[in-house]
Amino acid sequence: MKFLVLGATGRTGALFVKKALDEGHQVTALVRRADATVDPRAHIVSGDVTDSAVIARAAQGNDAVISTLGAKSARRTPTLVTDTVGAVIASAKTSGVDRFVIVSAFGVGDSLAKASFLVGLLFRTVLRKTYADKAASEVLLRASNLRWTLQYPGALNDRDHDRYSTAVLEDIAKMPAFPSTSRSNVADFLLRSAVEDTFVRQIVVVTDTK
Repeated sequence: MKFLVLGATGRTGALFVKKALDEGHQVTALVRRADATVDPRAHIVSGDVTDSAVIARAAQGNDAVISTLGAKSARRTPTLVTDTVGAVIASAKTSGVDRFVIVSAFGVGDSLAKASFLVGLLFRTVLRKTYADKAASEVLLRASNLRWTLQYPGALNDRDHDRYSTAVLEDIAKMPAFPSTSRSNVADFLLRSAVEDTFVRQIVVVTDTK
């Protein structure tokens, strides 16, 4: 398959790019700077991820758009995810690419009510602005005609963990105190969902298992 990846220079994005390339897929990475560090096997395109015309040109000929983008500073880019999702939605009208698999986070939107008290408190305070951006983007996504999949990982970690569980959000009553997910597993789920075309128009909670 052919993938356009947004966020390819981040820790999770880099893992997705490597995993996809290792399995024989083709990857185009849309990055802000042409000299960004990306797997040399990938095709590099520089441009603004919030510009629908840029995304449409980069997505042309690909099978799916994958996003691992996250704002490094909610103060400097408070609507980065919302603006990017809006651009991806608009780009599909030109590119014809309507498959979109994106990383969000457990605690966003309806999942907040399923979090434990202490974790929910963290989401409502420290992560409030970051999660507000993600939640706003998902309102746009759900109203779109895209064939989207939203992944909700727990707290991200860098462990070399290769086992994980998946559950559709609406099937979950309550989550454990501190759910955690390795970036490697986040990347693997993105790839499997795109390749196997699973969980279309669903929100999926992905967490590490022992």
